[in-house]
Amino acid sequence: MRDAGAFETLIFIKAREKMNNINENRTDKRAPGGEKSKAELKWFILFPAVIFFLPITILAVVGWFTSADAFAIGITGFMQAVIVYGGLGLVAVIIALVLFILLIQPDTTFLQKVGRTAGILLCLAAAFFLVRPLVLDIPYLKRPEAAYLERLEFDYEMGIGDYSSDSYYLRGVDMTGERHSFEISEKRYEEGRALWGGNDFALFAKVTYLPHTSTLMTLEFMTELDAAGAELYPPSPELSNDWKNFSIQINDTVYTLPVPLAAFLNDGWVISEEDAGLSLAGAEGPYASYEWEWVSLTNDREQTVSVCAFNPTESTIPVAESTVGGVHVIYGNYDFSGTELRLPGGLMLGWSTREDVLELYGQPSDSSEAYVLTYETNDSFDLASWRLGFDDSGILDDVMVHHQSYFDKVQ
Repeated sequence: MRDAGAFETLIFIKAREKMNNINENRTDKRAPGGEKSKAELKWFILFPAVIFFLPITILAVVGWFTSADAFAIGITGFMQAVIVYGGLGLVAVIIALVLFILLIQPDTTFLQKVGRTAGILLCLAAAFFLVRPLVLDIPYLKRPEAAYLERLEFDYEMGIGDYSSDSYYLRGVDMTGERHSFEISEKRYEEGRALWGGNDFALFAKVTYLPHTSTLMTLEFMTELDAAGAELYPPSPELSNDWKNFSIQINDTVYTLPVPLAAFLNDGWVISEEDAGLSLAGAEGPYASYEWEWVSLTNDREQTVSVCAFNPTESTIPVAESTVGGVHVIYGNYDFSGTELRLPGGLMLGWSTREDVLELYGQPSDSSEAYVLTYETNDSFDLASWRLGFDDSGILDDVMVHHQSYFDKVQ
């Protein structure tokens, strides 16, 4: 019996030692230096490395691609965009997968689930918006968009630190008034600036590009427009080719003077506050002079045009009921450009040259002023005219048209 009791005591002691060892192992895993503690320490070190150093590496690679002239334009330029945006999209997807794996762990708390779910959604959204432009631009690879740019700007942005290269940009406005910005190489930047400065800052750029990634496919600097530029955006078929028709196209609408001011108002133009309360007296008596005032109109595109409002009736009327007999637009305020304002024959404010006007309209009635061409009718009772001004480079930058008698010649 004594041996049996000793045997049971021995078994109990062994079992007790085994339980102690198990507990010690569990404690060791959680204690500093344990397996779980080491894993947590590795994640603690890896997370900042991924968050801080990976973006720096990516930015360095991006900077190298964008500064390399061979990769800036054309198919290689699109491949650069694929590598950059596609790479960033892939990183976002990988992060989303890591967060998903962590999300399905059994020991995940509620707050961790919320945070990781939000992170997954943000990463997937980022991947979508990074990759979407690449997919949309694929159909344009064989037939990219084309544009002619004016009001060129050459911008330079210095890189920050050792991991970011300098960036060079070409910006300008196309014939429809839309503003564009393209990243170019240092070589093309220097080339463009040299031509720009050497031509008194009157320089055009002919570009083809992918519209969703703004990737340049071709770039050509020009001191004057070619024939294809004028054909790219044909004028409205309602716009006459004869300047004696006194029609003018503003945005998509053609107005033939004289025209009721109501035609402008119906198209969304609004009389300025300072002019809205004007009244124009009627013309009384034979050969009475018509009352007239210059009135400012604006539209929802924040464009402004000055119109000469006449009252050809015998009664006093509010300015809103008057007749527009003149229009004046100055290109220098940049409210209009290209297809936004066109003259008979399709001439464009800010694009057409003095030579274009002479070729289409012939010799002017008066060209005594250095930068002005004037075309007038021969009717002394109804003297109508175009007064076209040009800048130092010979680009059309001022248009004034008048077609309305100043007095009643029928009474």
